[in-house]
Amino acid sequence: MGLFLFLIGLEGSKKGVESISSAGFESILHKLASNLPSSIFTGIIVTAILQSSSAVSIVLISLLESGLISVKSALAILLGANIGTTFTVQLISFPVLNTYPYLIILGLFLIILGCLTFNKIKMLGFILISFGIIFAGLNMMSAFFQREEVAVFIKYLLIKSGNNVLLNILLGMMITAVIQSSSAVTGITVSLAVVNLITLPAAIAIALGSNIGTCITAYLASINCEREAKILANGHFIFNIIGVVLLLPVFDKFVYFINLTSTSLIRQIANAHTIFNIFNLFVFLPVFNSFVRLIGGEKG
Repeated sequence: MGLFLFLIGLEGSKKGVESISSAGFESILHKLASNLPSSIFTGIIVTAILQSSSAVSIVLISLLESGLISVKSALAILLGANIGTTFTVQLISFPVLNTYPYLIILGLFLIILGCLTFNKIKMLGFILISFGIIFAGLNMMSAFFQREEVAVFIKYLLIKSGNNVLLNILLGMMITAVIQSSSAVTGITVSLAVVNLITLPAAIAIALGSNIGTCITAYLASINCEREAKILANGHFIFNIIGVVLLLPVFDKFVYFINLTSTSLIRQIANAHTIFNIFNLFVFLPVFNSFVRLIGGEKG
């Protein structure tokens, strides 16, 4: 039930933001993706607002299909989207989860006010209620994981996987591929951290797998599409998997570094998610044009 509320809240906040934007996100992406830096920045901002890199990838495929954007620009936006999608975990890592009743009450007030005045005020209220539902869902998941029989089962699974990085990466990848939401997987991880049922290395490994698993959405969306959409899906997958492979040899050092960023396990998980995706972006920037050519995209 908690995960259901979390997903409903994410979807509601996305729809609310789309309604406020009269121009539409397809138009915004098309206009701002003029060069590499602006494309990456656009990916970060739009995904942070939509809270879904999967939604951004679907929009990009529709733009590719209509010839309104190049493969190079679309891939650059997805690189930014990897960073933007970490906004959700950064937000929920702060001590705001118990504010959900106030967000829902304030949202209801704005919806009533918006019915009497402006529609955008009503949609702002809808967004606040959606965030309240997200936080309520996370609280419910944390409460669920605190139940003795559930806690014992989760501890058993984590003991079995232990510090097996590859196994935890595979776990994160499979769960994300099934529910098609890396934000939801991160929400589950944070809920486990709230009740101390997960270690930092396991949480980071699951997040790395989640980065790979989220690529399944672009693959599904590109099944009946032209060559460019398939190139984009392949490029996104290769980019994410290479980032994970490059981090594996220094995984222990990365965990040590993340330990220094905060004393809170939840904040450490959020920081690891963001720092990894920034690291991945900077690794690819010097070879981005060559990478686009290598996967069969437009000439650099």
